[in-house]
Amino acid sequence: MPSSLISYLQSTPGRNVLKADLFSITLPTGAVMYMTEGQWDITVPSGTAGWVTPSGSNLPTATFSATQWGRWERGPITSEAGFSLASNSMSLTCIPQPTTVYPNLTIGILNAARNNLFLGATVQVWTAYMPLGEYGKVSEGIETKFLGTIQKTNKLNRTQVVFDVGDPLIIAGLKIPTRLMEPACPWSVTDGNCTLVASGTDVNGYHMTQAFAAASGSTVSSLTPSVSFAQPAGYFTQGVVTCTSGQNAGLSQTVKLHATTLTLMNPFILPVTVGDTFSVLVGCDHTLSTCTAKFGNQANYGGTDFVPPAANAV
Repeated sequence: MPSSLISYLQSTPGRNVLKADLFSITLPTGAVMYMTEGQWDITVPSGTAGWVTPSGSNLPTATFSATQWGRWERGPITSEAGFSLASNSMSLTCIPQPTTVYPNLTIGILNAARNNLFLGATVQVWTAYMPLGEYGKVSEGIETKFLGTIQKTNKLNRTQVVFDVGDPLIIAGLKIPTRLMEPACPWSVTDGNCTLVASGTDVNGYHMTQAFAAASGSTVSSLTPSVSFAQPAGYFTQGVVTCTSGQNAGLSQTVKLHATTLTLMNPFILPVTVGDTFSVLVGCDHTLSTCTAKFGNQANYGGTDFVPPAANAV
C-alpha cells in the first residue's frame, strides 16, 4: 500500500471513506478488460500511487467500467503467513448482460467462458479508496490486492460465471521434474528451447509461417486458401493457424491435416467468411527424423530416443 494512502486512511475516519475493487483481465488474445465493482466508472490517472506494474513502472491512464463488461466481484482472498509454498486463491464472479460480448469478438461473455477463452488470463485486483462525496477521486493512491491467473471455470449457468484464480505460487505445486524421458521432443516449434524463428525458412527454403485469406468453401472446420500454398501437402499438419481478421480474430486452432485445405482439430467458434485472413505456423511431429530433415535443428532436439524402454526385472 502506498505511503500516501496509508497516511490518508490513518487521518480519515472510516465512515468518511468509500472503496471499490478494480479489476483488470489480460486475455489470451491480448485484449485487456478493465472493470470495477463500483456503481460508476473510475478513472485512474497515470502516476497515481500504487498504479504501477509489478516492476514498479507507471501504468497508463485507464478507466475501469462499471457496466461495459457486466458486473464483476471477487470473493475472499485466501492467504496465510508461513514457510510453505501454498498458493493463494480467489473466486471471481461475472454477471453479464445478454448483450455483453467478449472483447473483439461477437460472442457473449458466458459463451466465451464455455469455450475456455478466459483460461490462463492474468487477473490483477486493486482497491480504490475515495473521500465520501467525491466518488472517483483516487489521488491518494490505490492498494494492490491480488495478482494471478484464471485456473478454471468453477461455475457456469445462464446468468453468471465464477472463475477460480490462483496466484503465481500455483507454479510451486507442479510436480518436479516436469519433463519425462520419452522419445518425442517436448518442445513446441519456435519456442525458446526449439530456437527456430517463426519468420524464418526450413532447410528446403520454405517459409515456416504463411499468411493467407480464406477462399470460397472455407468453413469453421476447414480453411481453403485463396492462393495455393507453396509448401507441400502435410507441411502444416500439427501446426497452428491463427485468425488475424474476421469474427475469430485472435483465436487459434491446431491443424489436423494439411492437404489442399487445412482441416482443423477443433472448429472456430464463429463463422468464417470469404476474405478472413489467417496465419499458419509449420507443423512438427516431434521426431528426430523430422527435426533433422525438415528443420536441420537436431542440435536442439529435446527427445530421448535412445533411452532404453522400461522393463520388468525378473
